[in-house]
Amino acid sequence: MKYDFTTMLNRHGWDSIAVDMKENELWGIPKGETLPGFEQIPMWIADMNFATVNTVTEAIIHRASHPSFGYFIPSDDYYQAIIRWQKEGNGVTNLLPEHIGYENGVLGGITSAMRVLCSDGDPVLLHSPTYNGFTAQLERNGYKIVLSPLKLDENNVWRMDFEDMERKIKEHHIHTALFCSPHNPTGRVWERREISQAMEIFRNNDVYVIADEIWSDLTLFGQAHTPAQSVSEDARNRTVAFYAPSKTFNLAGLVGSYHIIYNKYLRERIRRYEALSHYNDMNVLSMHALIGAYQAEGRIWLSQLKTVLEKNITYAFHFIRENFEGVRLSMPQGTYMILLDCSGWCQKHGKSIEELQQAGIRVGVIWREGSMYHVPYGIRMNLALPHEKVVEAFSRLKQYVF
Repeated sequence: MKYDFTTMLNRHGWDSIAVDMKENELWGIPKGETLPGFEQIPMWIADMNFATVNTVTEAIIHRASHPSFGYFIPSDDYYQAIIRWQKEGNGVTNLLPEHIGYENGVLGGITSAMRVLCSDGDPVLLHSPTYNGFTAQLERNGYKIVLSPLKLDENNVWRMDFEDMERKIKEHHIHTALFCSPHNPTGRVWERREISQAMEIFRNNDVYVIADEIWSDLTLFGQAHTPAQSVSEDARNRTVAFYAPSKTFNLAGLVGSYHIIYNKYLRERIRRYEALSHYNDMNVLSMHALIGAYQAEGRIWLSQLKTVLEKNITYAFHFIRENFEGVRLSMPQGTYMILLDCSGWCQKHGKSIEELQQAGIRVGVIWREGSMYHVPYGIRMNLALPHEKVVEAFSRLKQYVF
């Protein structure tokens, strides 16, 4: 491989919450002490233990070499990089700079969209398992969460329950849905027909859609991302979509996401709301980081990253099924996270999910229990690290925990 995905990046002392785990009120740091002799393996928060593509750091260094950082507006290169990336990766055509807007983060953008699309206290439809960032934002802003549980089919694939979705939309008079595609935390990559059916339900019930598509670059095993806005003209106009290079290239600390909104009325209202507080201004280095990432070299790096992630996920999936009795999981089709259902093991051994999490932390496997994702006996694990570390983590879990 051209890029090094075998060396564990040393992030201690380099502003990384994943490894330094300093307590704060936002992140919910995994609690517990690791026994002496066990190196901690960070598998709890959704960022990667790999160096980003060199074109990102080169772009930042080049811009930082000029000693002026005054006021600016996004460059044409910024918009063209996004348009090119979306066309090459997702087959998006007719995307114009006017459809694109900067966001400090996907969750911030989602909140702004909800403020425009919802009244105070309105119900919002989400699928469960649910990304905890969604529920936190909804609760902080006073919205009512209505969950439509995903179901595992006969092939152990997560599916939307369309009847349940429509029933709850009608019962609760819902007019806004939060749609995660690819889905976090299950790793499900929705098929076009599934998205089309969901969008038809939303159309029939006058439901606006806020689509979090931040994981769209990280589809695996031959799966392809279908933008929610692409399935019909109606979907194009009722959907506010959010993207970012942060998951793909490990750029969360640089803060830089963007929206795609084709509907002029929605676009102008959301931009107007965001302008009120003057908080949503881009950092110049964030702009150059995106331009550096969204290049041909970024495609090469991403292709090699996916090969590593597929190897890690395949290994973990088969190891768990063969060695962890009472633990269930569905094979992820995207992202670099896996979601374990440990209910069978916990019930058989009389253990709580918190006790299971603590047992892993004691031997240095820093993982996250899943109640915040509405999975009572769940564990979410990050596999974006060198393969030998994945092997080591599961070896410890087999020997000391399960």
